Amino acid sequence: MTDPHDPLRKELEEIEAKRQRIAKAKQEQQGHDPELKRHVNSLQERILRLRAATGGSQYDYETLRKEYDAKANAEVRELQKAARQERIQKLIAQADLNPDWIFDKMDASDPALQYPIETARYFISGFEHWEKSGGGCMLIYGDYGTGKSTLAGAVAHELIARHQKSVIFQQWASIVDRLFFNVIQDQEERNQYRRALEEVDLLIVDEVAANRAKMAESQSSFLGHLLRRRRNLSKSVIIITNHNPQSLHQAIGDFSFEAIKAFNPVDIHLSGPSRRPSIGNYQG
Repeated sequence: MTDPHDPLRKELEEIEAKRQRIAKAKQEQQGHDPELKRHVNSLQERILRLRAATGGSQYDYETLRKEYDAKANAEVRELQKAARQERIQKLIAQADLNPDWIFDKMDASDPALQYPIETARYFISGFEHWEKSGGGCMLIYGDYGTGKSTLAGAVAHELIARHQKSVIFQQWASIVDRLFFNVIQDQEERNQYRRALEEVDLLIVDEVAANRAKMAESQSSFLGHLLRRRRNLSKSVIIITNHNPQSLHQAIGDFSFEAIKAFNPVDIHLSGPSRRPSIGNYQG
């Protein structure tokens, strides 16, 4: 639908030009020139027509200009909102996040989840602080299905939606495949991926040392260097594992474990039975 004010824009511009000419002529001729009076009368008539066309009883040039400015500002805000939503969607896609990993899908009334959820929200609220002080770290550990990935994903969704932070959520096995087993075959692409792991606002590494009592030395070394690099850049991390801190230390070795400790991490232990749906009548 055409905005009824749009056809008047050109007239408003012409009125403003005439107004400026009249003001200049007034200074030069002191208002005694008949031609000047004719221009004044014409200008007044056009303002009256504009009032009638827009339904306003008190319309003058300034009022109309302010209305157009307000409309333009509203359009800019809508464009900014659309651009923000588009950026959020791109960030979610790049992060590789499950859409169901949000706080609303977690049972806040579950006593086993209350402290983890509270701590995760504290991590979000302090994120700007962590960016200036060496980065923050959460170590989330527990048995399979207890909600570790969901909790970390909820943090990621909140940081993207509210603060438009960049996030990478990646299983450790996927990182290893991409960098050590040539899933990414192009060297420059591998370098770009490595830099992204180092520089993204929040790196979430899932399933660290899953099903392993001891991580390969080359992988442990890479993890330690990656964490130290992020610490130097004041970039935050979330480590997810089914190991408790003691067995994680044994699995990843001193070098990587000390790199985690350098963040002064917050430990979150998720306990209880699996919160994933059952398969048939099988409850194990």
